[in-house]
Amino acid sequence: MQQINFPLLGNSLIMAIVILTHVFFAFVAVGGLLLAFTSEWIGYRRNGAFHDRFARGYVKFLSNMMKLNGVLGVTIVVLLVGLFPVFTTRLYNIFFWPLMLEAAIFMVMMASTIIYRLTWETAANKGLHIVIGAIAAASAVAAALVINAAWSFMLTPGGYFANPGLPAAVFNPGMAASSIHLLIPCVLNAAMFAYIYAFFKLRAADAADSAYYSWMADYCGTIFAAGILLQPLSGLSFLFTLKSVNAAIFDSIIRGGVARFFWPMAALAAVAVTAAIIYLLSHKKRRTVLLVGGAAALTAFSIGVYTRERARKPYLIYGHMYMTGALVAAPEKMAAITETEFAPVKTPATKSGAKSPPAKTAAVKMSREEALEKYGCLVCHSYKGEGGTFGPALDEHLRHHSKEELKKILKNPAPTMPPFDGTEKDLDDFVDALK
Repeated sequence: MQQINFPLLGNSLIMAIVILTHVFFAFVAVGGLLLAFTSEWIGYRRNGAFHDRFARGYVKFLSNMMKLNGVLGVTIVVLLVGLFPVFTTRLYNIFFWPLMLEAAIFMVMMASTIIYRLTWETAANKGLHIVIGAIAAASAVAAALVINAAWSFMLTPGGYFANPGLPAAVFNPGMAASSIHLLIPCVLNAAMFAYIYAFFKLRAADAADSAYYSWMADYCGTIFAAGILLQPLSGLSFLFTLKSVNAAIFDSIIRGGVARFFWPMAALAAVAVTAAIIYLLSHKKRRTVLLVGGAAALTAFSIGVYTRERARKPYLIYGHMYMTGALVAAPEKMAAITETEFAPVKTPATKSGAKSPPAKTAAVKMSREEALEKYGCLVCHSYKGEGGTFGPALDEHLRHHSKEELKKILKNPAPTMPPFDGTEKDLDDFVDALK
């Protein structure tokens, strides 16, 4: 089967763009439903017209936005199946029932959100309508937790492969910490999204709406400013969970190749926290400061998702499967295979009793492009403008490195590169094709 490679951008970057876009809208959807439900409930208890108006407006926005997010979700599945078929088969096989549950929960969320919006004025009573909102919010949180179980498993599979079992996969070592680190940004993103909307609407609002948008900015700004103070704590909890599971991941994030993403993210988080403190101490008057802090936070969230993904590389499932689709144990297994196991099958005797002459095995030499594709190099690297962008382009490397140098690199690669998966003869043939 021929490997699919996106030109220019590469497979990994295409996946990153689609996933980051989907994650942003998914965060807003989960957090927005939580905000809408709680705001309607507070408005009902306090007879607050602004709370009810805010909740209704947010649900209207979310019911339309979810259509886009559904398309992005399907796009992710298509890309995973097409670009990483071996990995997708492996992951979907492990998480088949949780992912089926995820699909059912998503349908409940969509249906309850639509009903929640359409019955705002026609529900038999306000209490029943709030219950519908609670179902929508709960299903959104549940959907986020289920998909996060699969995503956290990719980074921290723990002892699953030594002792397979669905509970071990779902409740992997990083699941709890990553779930908390996921849900807080959901609320923060939703609150900041609404704050930005209110901030700019307030500038052009007439006297009738000015009071509402001022309230909305203060309401969402306070939620964001208070919540952003908790996010670094959840981040540290997740980081030290990774350290306890695998110190190599922790070192990669703090001091290794991933540090160039982690520390800018930490700096942006510090800007967001500082802006939140200034906003709260100013009694919510420094709205522009909080706007800057919100932009820093949203950028930090995006970098954070990317940082987590980069921390796992070169693995798709940490310690088990490389980005090429090869299993970590494969090189050892392949090395143990002798060439006699690949001996050609003896030809049967002809009808006259004479044996057919032995078939000549013509050596088929691969082209450089065929060799790079066969061994999965183009998943991470590019050659002649085609392939991935995770690793450096191979054009110059292949030109300047000798055969022996290439063999050394392939046998003992950098930590971010999987070792060559094959026999010594395979390696010789591969290098011959490259040179």
